[in-house]
Amino acid sequence: MTLAGGGPSSTTWVLHTDVTLDDLNVHLAVLEDAGMLGAVEQDGRASAYFPLRPAALPVAGRWEELADRDWSEAWKAGLEPVRVGAVVVTPPWHATGAGEEIVIEPGQAFGTGHHETTAGCLAALQERDLAGARVLDVGTGSGVLAIAAARLGAAAVVAVDTDPLAVDAAVSNAAINGARVDVRRGSAADVDGGFEIIVANLDTAALSAVADALADRLASGGTLVASGVSRERAGEALDALRAAGLDAAAHAGAEWVVLVARPAGR
Repeated sequence: MTLAGGGPSSTTWVLHTDVTLDDLNVHLAVLEDAGMLGAVEQDGRASAYFPLRPAALPVAGRWEELADRDWSEAWKAGLEPVRVGAVVVTPPWHATGAGEEIVIEPGQAFGTGHHETTAGCLAALQERDLAGARVLDVGTGSGVLAIAAARLGAAAVVAVDTDPLAVDAAVSNAAINGARVDVRRGSAADVDGGFEIIVANLDTAALSAVADALADRLASGGTLVASGVSRERAGEALDALRAAGLDAAAHAGAEWVVLVARPAGR
């Protein structure tokens, strides 16, 4: 679920597939082990970039060698702005200065709006009244969800991530957008106080591991919006949230689900 960016000018191999970026991301661990530099989707077809051509991959496609050119320029060409409700997530080279834009520098951390899980969380946030709310973004990545929460009227936004590169990226992106976001290294257990809204775009294992901490940080009457969970593993994530004392429901998308949870009995 990552888009990597940047890189020196060199020979690069690109695999042009007939599947979407969401379908490609199902095999993300294998692709990253094979050295994948990044991936983009254009017209419903994903292309993955590698410094060397791997011997075997779980995804078929047409190989192209990009000789003596900066692969990142080819990668950037396919990364278009994404609209989710009233929010447009755009890379800097497509920014127009419009008020609804959230400018995200892709490459160092997950969260450009292109992935179904990020878009699902963005849509879910817009379905809630964030005016005056305290919001916690766990596993913030690029910071896009935290920045969106600030734009949507949250009184205070805290964003945490265990990856120092993600922390740096989120700080930078918040500054670019003029968003007041308190970015910290850590996870839900490292934050004090209660939050009316918590958003957590994490994989199933990570979400299950922090379920208790998320429940502890959720204010009475608050709402947790979570994703990063495939449809096949929705039951596993729901069980973890319910075991932590939350009433949780899954809203299925094409390949992934958005989970909405509240303290049990409220």
